[in-house]
Amino acid sequence: MARILVVEDDSDQLNMRKQVLEHAGHEVVAAESAAEAIERLAGCQIVVMDLQIPTREAGLRLIQAASGSTRIIILSGAAADSELPVDEFLTKPCSSRRLLEAIARFTA
Repeated sequence: MARILVVEDDSDQLNMRKQVLEHAGHEVVAAESAAEAIERLAGCQIVVMDLQIPTREAGLRLIQAASGSTRIIILSGAAADSELPVDEFLTKPCSSRRLLEAIARFTA
């Protein structure tokens, strides 16, 4: 299974995603900010992140730091932005099943 960095500034959402991914057998590294996530990025195959953590600019810094070294899945309430260099853009609300399917595509 994959080592996944989950980045979300809402602690309830962070804990829920962490539990879902761990239950599916993944190793999960959690972060509540872009700065914290950048520090924990090494060794992660996938980043699952909110785009605004807490600002869009912070999210863009994390995308820039992770680009090229890991797959990036965005979970956002905002409309999909095809200009972002990410692998998947999922719109909230997003079911756990849909998130796990996206992750499976990158770990197969």
